[in-house]
Amino acid sequence: MKAYYYFLFRIYRYYKDKQNENEFQALFSATAVSTTIISINVITIIGLISFFYNIQLIASTKYIVISMLLIGILNHLLFVRTKRFLQYNFQKDKNGGVLIITYLIISAFLTFIVGHYNRAKIFEERRKNPTIENTGNRKSLIGDIVKWFEENNL
Repeated sequence: MKAYYYFLFRIYRYYKDKQNENEFQALFSATAVSTTIISINVITIIGLISFFYNIQLIASTKYIVISMLLIGILNHLLFVRTKRFLQYNFQKDKNGGVLIITYLIISAFLTFIVGHYNRAKIFEERRKNPTIENTGNRKSLIGDIVKWFEENNL
């Protein structure tokens, strides 16, 4: 838990020092950034589970948005609003910054890898079991309008 508090501290200090935000804005930024990163990690874990166990856990993007909002609210209420990360007397040091950047790079890298393999798996399943037939070109409203203008010599 101390590592997460250090992560929050570094985000908070970045927005407070470098971006010259006031306390409320820095706390909001710490909540938004940490919630985004946690949500991406949760989605990556769900992607790993669905890849290895062939279970579809996310049915729609609305569930992702709702879960991100829920994670954000819980993150703010339990960790950011209490400002416990400021009570640890953390110092900004080079090793901590390197660890956080390494964590972010690994998280992004894993997210892209899991997404790539899941996408490849989906395309392979669609190739083996085509359920949607190619019906060719469908009628469009624009085509009907152009045809009407041509028929009426306008």
